Amino acid sequence: MGISIPIGICTSPEKVSQLAAGYEFIELGVSSVLIPLEDDAVFAETKPALAALRPPVRTFNVFVAPQVKLVGPQVDFNLVTVYVQHALKRVSDLGGEVVVFGSGGARTIPEGCNRAAAWGQLVHFLELCSNEAFKYGLKIAIEPLNRSETNIINTYREGVQLARDVGRDEVRVLADIYHFMMENEPIEDIAEEPDWLAHVHLADTGRRFPGSGMYPLERLFAILHDIEYTGKVSVECGWGENFTDETARALRFLRPLAAR
Repeated sequence: MGISIPIGICTSPEKVSQLAAGYEFIELGVSSVLIPLEDDAVFAETKPALAALRPPVRTFNVFVAPQVKLVGPQVDFNLVTVYVQHALKRVSDLGGEVVVFGSGGARTIPEGCNRAAAWGQLVHFLELCSNEAFKYGLKIAIEPLNRSETNIINTYREGVQLARDVGRDEVRVLADIYHFMMENEPIEDIAEEPDWLAHVHLADTGRRFPGSGMYPLERLFAILHDIEYTGKVSVECGWGENFTDETARALRFLRPLAAR
């Protein structure tokens, strides 16, 4: 029997009370829940309720709001700096460990913008994030997104290359099986670059809950165990009318895989 990988779920604070028992942590959205564009006094109104959530918050996604542009001629790095400072301090205050950088709207290259220049802007952004993440012992996990969501960093290997270019221990990469399937990228690519993996997102066919479709989740977990992955996995998918029942079914399916 190998390691048991902690299983969490991406959700909203309002849905936590309906979550089936047994998940070890929750993953919330930075831009919507931590409201980094607002000052500390505004966030202080909701902070106690977030800190009291059970299971606890350990990971965050949707790092950058779409209106906070990271590439192109309209980037305001003064705004970006304040946004990152607010966001990562609030992540730390709530016990967060990993922040997922997907944020397709914020990082999409505008028409006419040079790709190499956009890449450089993303490196600069992640260097800024690294400086703040270092203060709090956080990891930033670059999330490759499929081409329907953004036009840069669409595969795990591209995510690894960006992380290499940043060259900071605080910046790693996420593996999301949904985006692997959408891009027809072999999940074996994870095993080729295992040291960069910091977090995993799970779904199944049609981006439904794990165990409801045909995604190669058994193979994914076999790879995670083979590389001795020590991070966490979060279910990120769409749900039907019975959230409690479906979250329970997903957990029953995943537990044996996580414990192999």
